[in-house]
Amino acid sequence: MSKQFCNRVVVTHEICCSYCVQAMCQNVIREPSITKEPAAALKNGFLRTDQEYLQIANRKNSEDGTTAVVVLTQGNEIFVAHTGDSRAVLVHRSGKVSVLTSDHKPNRPDERRRIQELGGSVVFWGVWRVEGILAVSRAIGDRMLKPFVVAEPEVKQFTRTEEDRYVVLASDGVWDTVSNDDAAQLVLKYEDPQPAAQRIMEEAYARGSMDNICAMVIDLREENNECATKDT
Repeated sequence: MSKQFCNRVVVTHEICCSYCVQAMCQNVIREPSITKEPAAALKNGFLRTDQEYLQIANRKNSEDGTTAVVVLTQGNEIFVAHTGDSRAVLVHRSGKVSVLTSDHKPNRPDERRRIQELGGSVVFWGVWRVEGILAVSRAIGDRMLKPFVVAEPEVKQFTRTEEDRYVVLASDGVWDTVSNDDAAQLVLKYEDPQPAAQRIMEEAYARGSMDNICAMVIDLREENNECATKDT
């Protein structure tokens, strides 16, 4: 991968997950706008991945879907794109945490409005769900809930400072039981991304998480570091 860019992806859920892990980064990197308009490249990469997967889902009659969060760095600029409730948090040297994403939940006012304007419904069934089924309002796949559940990501840009140390990416199976602050403290304790990601995952499981657990830690001090990924 080019020294200019560092793409990191967290996705969840079975068949769709397997496809997205392979396709997402390639689709983003191949976008013509990747150097000059990274945000546009991320958006187009998500949408292309969704289109490609839906073709597979139609052939296999699969209702699978996945959330996704991607981090792309270009110099001191950090671009974060996500769809669903997989989350990215920035850990500062002081231990302070900045949340880089906003979970796509059906009861988020702007998401509820978007769904209802398309003729869909948001129903409480244990938690708020699209059409009483899905507990996230954006995802790749989930073909039977289109057009209410969209793959278009929210993309945000941040400028990295000397205080910024790590980015933690994780699925909701982590965040359901491990707080942003707790994850940050674990990362700062272990410092090495690999054992930090492992420990975050173990902590989520120990606290009773029953959902898919996936965690990744990026050390922003290393230009070409290998990120740690753990999944169950």
